[in-house]
Amino acid sequence: MKKWILLLFCLNTTLFLTGCWDLREVNQVSIVSGLALDQGKDSKYRLTIELFNPTELTPQTSSGNTASIVFGINGDSIGEMMLRLNEIFSRKPIFSHMKTMFISEELATTGISELFDPMDRNREIRNDFNIIIVEEPHKAADALKITYPLQKVSTLKINTQANNFFEDWGGDPDVRLKDIIDSMVSEGREPITAMVEIIGDPKEGSKIENIQSTHPNTYIKISGIALFKGDAMIGKLPITATRDYLLIQNKLKQTSIYINCKDQQTVDIQLKDIKVGTNVAVKDNLPTYHISISAEGNINGVQCSEQLNSFATTEDFERKAEDFIKKGLLHTINELQNEYGADIFGFGELYYKSYPKQFKQLQSNWNETFVNANFEVDTTIKIRRSGLRNESYITEIHDPEVEQ
Repeated sequence: MKKWILLLFCLNTTLFLTGCWDLREVNQVSIVSGLALDQGKDSKYRLTIELFNPTELTPQTSSGNTASIVFGINGDSIGEMMLRLNEIFSRKPIFSHMKTMFISEELATTGISELFDPMDRNREIRNDFNIIIVEEPHKAADALKITYPLQKVSTLKINTQANNFFEDWGGDPDVRLKDIIDSMVSEGREPITAMVEIIGDPKEGSKIENIQSTHPNTYIKISGIALFKGDAMIGKLPITATRDYLLIQNKLKQTSIYINCKDQQTVDIQLKDIKVGTNVAVKDNLPTYHISISAEGNINGVQCSEQLNSFATTEDFERKAEDFIKKGLLHTINELQNEYGADIFGFGELYYKSYPKQFKQLQSNWNETFVNANFEVDTTIKIRRSGLRNESYITEIHDPEVEQ
């Protein structure tokens, strides 16, 4: 009797074991590496996706063909199009490994608020992919088709390129899906995204010969950041402004600058251990922001004959580096105030944290307050190292009395 009861109990427990109810075999799915959104000709949008071609990703199975496949469809609803992709190919698309999303500049100027809701709701899509605007006159879909010798999948290439540029110099703003959505709903910050330019003819870049060439005919260049007000793109700034944006966000890990040491000669300085603090105070009924920046520097290269082991020379380089950072940052802030009237840095959010009652009176027209705000910048640069040698051989050439 006990055996029958135990057997019945075991059978009942199997009712709660649903198993892999949504299991799909590998040969039934295709992994989406990236997508692009453009304005459609006869519809609201055109959605283009790039899919992995797995056999071309390993040397053992590669036959010299492209490592990705690009398809596109037209429609008025992005969420519906993402589920309707099987009208042009057989396998189920999987978006969980998507690395890059391209948006055309033409579409971005009309507004991007509708574009992200399907991605924000989809449980497969993660918050770790790059969102990039493609400069006119090219389409966003063109960026999916550019082949590259070292990384055959174009969206993986630009993802690696942007991440390395962010880590090594501060050329990518490191903006993700949640960052853009938070900026669009915030009263004290405007959205930005990275921006790229396609150099060359996209038709030539989509050919297999572009992979086989020692000098690719077509490639993608990170050109700066796209500026938005509300959800519509209003302009763009160069990559130096990207570095200034990261600086104020205290997200700049390292970068490099050059300063003039004599005539047209320069000194290259790599900045590390960068720390930034921002405070706000109210003066004459206007917010005044004080930005303090500190960093350590290494000399990467010199073109002049100054003696680097001299304290006077080091202090002169430090002062010039401090002025360079300060002037560049204030130039970017002033350009955003005077030309665009858009607070991309989140100064409004900082003002809200410090003066919540006052901010509530200004939040509906915060950008107007930002235009009239005052900014003070203090920089402290300390040069710690000069590489493997103190004196440059250039010093020895110009001054033979310097010790060898």
